[in-house]
Amino acid sequence: MDMQQLVSEFLASEHGSQATQALADQGINADDAQQMLGQVAETAHAHVEEQGPGLLGEHPGKSFFAAFAAGLVKGDGVFKSLEEGGEGVLTGRVAESLAARMGIDPSTASTIAAAATPYVVAFLKEKLG
Repeated sequence: MDMQQLVSEFLASEHGSQATQALADQGINADDAQQMLGQVAETAHAHVEEQGPGLLGEHPGKSFFAAFAAGLVKGDGVFKSLEEGGEGVLTGRVAESLAARMGIDPSTASTIAAAATPYVVAFLKEKLG
């Protein structure tokens, strides 16, 4: 799927609306949220398209194992925790992308990524499922 098409479909979807609301809950206005979510979707698209080294981002172990451990502590079990570990990797990549491409400070980028990534993951699961 073309990246721009994916971005447009995500932003127009129910998942995109929910992500916009999640960012609004963080105090981000609708125009900024749309711009940020476009970047989130672009990063997710790139993540899915990559098939070589770097697929898991710059710091894959840290992001993966933090989310994996959190899932185990919550009692999610190994398989659910592995899924959350993968989502943690994507969340880390999204935060890095927002900070680098939009000039957002890393702390704010991490908060935005944590709020938005679950929605783009759910959208991708439906789309690519």
